[in-house]
Amino acid sequence: MAANCACETIDPNNPTGPKIDAIFPAAYLLRLYKYSPVDYENLRAAKYVLENPKRIFFGVRVFNQGGWCYTGHPAEWYIKERAIVPFPKDRVFAVYVNPNLQVYECRAEYTDAVDPLCPVDWQNRYRGLTWKSTS
Repeated sequence: MAANCACETIDPNNPTGPKIDAIFPAAYLLRLYKYSPVDYENLRAAKYVLENPKRIFFGVRVFNQGGWCYTGHPAEWYIKERAIVPFPKDRVFAVYVNPNLQVYECRAEYTDAVDPLCPVDWQNRYRGLTWKSTS
């Protein structure tokens, strides 16, 4: 049986405080492994983004209070099985985390025209920006 995996990241409730663990639930990992091998391989990109976020957004789910979206720009990603390519400049990798700090979705999204580290139309999709990297 698979186990949950933890990844240390910035606490969206206290960005300047100690880091916390975001959890990749075992059921999510197993589902990707069985049915979506490319998405499973791209968990490497998700881990990179959680460890090196550039933006954190809050209010990502309309019907559930809470949740965050971490974004970043990994160096590479999988586009098909055994095919790793540089991550495109016109995309940002988004990792969605629920209020219990469990990852439930990871994907590449087109970038915002004003801020290339934000997903397109982020002002209308999320309630706001929690944290922005200064480095």
